[in-house]
Amino acid sequence: MAWQGGEPPVVGVDLGGTKILAGVVGADNRILGRGKRNTPASEGGPAIFQTMTECVDEALDSAGVTRDEIAAGGIGSPGPLDVKAGVILFSPNLNVKNFPIGPELAGYLNRPVMVQNDVRVAGYAEFRLGAGRGYRDLIAAFVGTGIGGCIILGGQIVTGSTGNAGELGHTVVRAGGPRCGCGARGCMEALASKTAIQRRINKAIRRDIPTLLREKLLRKGGRLKSGDLAEAVAAKDPVALKAAERAAHYLGLGLGGLVNVLGPEIVIIGGGVVNALGDPWVELARASARTQILTDPDGHIKIVRAELGDDAGILGAALLAREHAIPA
Repeated sequence: MAWQGGEPPVVGVDLGGTKILAGVVGADNRILGRGKRNTPASEGGPAIFQTMTECVDEALDSAGVTRDEIAAGGIGSPGPLDVKAGVILFSPNLNVKNFPIGPELAGYLNRPVMVQNDVRVAGYAEFRLGAGRGYRDLIAAFVGTGIGGCIILGGQIVTGSTGNAGELGHTVVRAGGPRCGCGARGCMEALASKTAIQRRINKAIRRDIPTLLREKLLRKGGRLKSGDLAEAVAAKDPVALKAAERAAHYLGLGLGGLVNVLGPEIVIIGGGVVNALGDPWVELARASARTQILTDPDGHIKIVRAELGDDAGILGAALLAREHAIPA
């Protein structure tokens, strides 16, 4: 098969706490084929990897591409990570420890594979292809099962001395607040993620406060789908509205504080919760952030919704694979 510019496609994988997305991506950054599976998050590394390969195979089949035609692979994974080794050291949202996800996929594809933090990957895609195009200094926060972030300064991803900088979700925004999956209390993730919204709604259900979500959550073992949350918010369900507004408030507090420290040109908010709740929820977070920001009295710093939706992780992983995994 002849590829545009003679450059073969790459595989990009977005490994999330709820779902795994894979895509075959051409040299023009167009997604040629996709795969999607639910993440067996509680079942450990081998089960997650097996599901990932099924997802990759679905994307390859959809694109009409064989493994031999792929140049490289990229994975956006929850961390902390050993990026050089391609290892997930541990994750609050995945039941894995010291799992070599990169080498495993490299063996399956027989191609080099680049592993990077999932939200850093999505933020890089927004920087190159989405809402961050044309800017050099940005903060990106993605709100889903957890909350992750990407900081880009001077056009470069900030990784810090350990390679794991940018974990915005583990900024404490309420001292002594709810316990986070990371073990700390009061993290942004523990107060503003979908998991946090789910916890608040389930607490209301246990207290017999009426909500449209009661039957759905009881039927699903307390697990909240973003689409169900969006329907309840649209119907002005008081419990759903209060939980969503509270999450936006704490997200904004955290992001406003980070703006004071870093002074970006733009803040980008994305992820599954944003995709479901849309611009009104982003506006709530924006308003909360403005109450915290002291370093931008004229309101020049933009706070906007991400543009790439669920494709950000796939596209960012593919970009990094093409830039770093393919031998020169």
